[in-house]
Amino acid sequence: MKRISLIVAGALACLLFASVGTAAAMPTEGIVNTACTTNSKNVVGKKVTITVTGKNVASSQMEFAECKIVKKVANKMLSLRIEKPKVFEGFRCTPTVLTGGEGTVEPQAVRYNCLFRGADTATEIRLKFKVTYNTD
Repeated sequence: MKRISLIVAGALACLLFASVGTAAAMPTEGIVNTACTTNSKNVVGKKVTITVTGKNVASSQMEFAECKIVKKVANKMLSLRIEKPKVFEGFRCTPTVLTGGEGTVEPQAVRYNCLFRGADTATEIRLKFKVTYNTD
C-alpha cells in the first residue's frame, strides 16, 4: 500500500512540475487600448481619431499597434476614397458607407474597420474610425 501511495504521489509531483514549467515558458501577450489622431484634407473637420484595440498582441507585433503605423494605414484609406475592402500594412480595412453615395450632394460618411491578425500568433489588432468626406 505504501508503494502505491509513493508512486501516486510521485506521479502527481511530476504532473504538477510539468504544468508549472509549461506556464512559465509561454510568452506574455499584451492588450492594447489606445487612440491615435491624424489629419486629412479629404474629411470634414480635417481631424480623424482612430481607436486602436488589441488582444493577445505578441511583443514582436506590438509595432503594428503604435500610432506610426496606425496613422499610415488611416491616411492611406482616406487618400484612396475607395469604398471597398483594401489591405495595407497587414491590415484588412472594410469600409461601410453610412450616408450619401454616388450621385448625391450630401456628404458621404464612412466607417472603417481594419483588422490585423498575426500569422504565427493569436495577435488581433483592430482599428476603427468614422469620417465624413468633403464634397469639394
